[in-house]
Amino acid sequence: NIVEISPTLLAAHATPTEFRDDPDGYITLVCETILPQLWEQGLFETVDLFCESVGFSLAQSERVFQAAQALGIPIKGHVEQLSLLGGAQLVSRYHGLSADHIEYLDEGGVAAMSQSGTVGVLLPGAFYFLKEQQRPPVALLRQYQVPMAVATDFNPGTSPFISLHWAMNMACVQFGLTPEEAWAGVTRHAARALGRHATHGQLKAGFVADFVVWDATLPVEILYEPGRNPLYQRVFKGQIA
Repeated sequence: NIVEISPTLLAAHATPTEFRDDPDGYITLVCETILPQLWEQGLFETVDLFCESVGFSLAQSERVFQAAQALGIPIKGHVEQLSLLGGAQLVSRYHGLSADHIEYLDEGGVAAMSQSGTVGVLLPGAFYFLKEQQRPPVALLRQYQVPMAVATDFNPGTSPFISLHWAMNMACVQFGLTPEEAWAGVTRHAARALGRHATHGQLKAGFVADFVVWDATLPVEILYEPGRNPLYQRVFKGQIA
């Protein structure tokens, strides 16, 4: 293996065609069948969902979180991407690992995330590809000391980008992160968003030795020229790959 996976159950992302007229029925299926059965098989680590006007409502999302909580499963959510529904506050109420997208996040949501330790995951690839205009409230996230992770949101529909270099570049150019914030976003804050901050995300004694060595002098070089691959060497679980 050369890649470590942190699998997430995102069954509540969109309503399947056969449940088009009964989204609540689909949520029941997720809560009572899909979630417990796949959890029993050990097929995922966290429960995710899309709480949005084109996804699922706050009430439907809370049903999923309650089902996950009953089984002791960590949760996270795609929230406040296209509108402000209060999804970030819902995620925070259940002590979620992360709230992702968060373009329409307000100060109440930021404060709730700060209290719960929920990471804000910035996904600039989706922002760029969908030609969005509303940017995440980075200044408020800084003010409330909410950790900001950075990811690609790699998917064929809204963010067909697999390069973390590009995500770091766009987070700086589009959202105003500093290079240091972008680096923290793809290392220690990313590990926290996955619930792996005690073992991953830092070059530190006792942590998993999974890192890359770059042909670069300054940290900014990695995100300044995203079309170039300055990879020199990769170490995966202590072995040179």
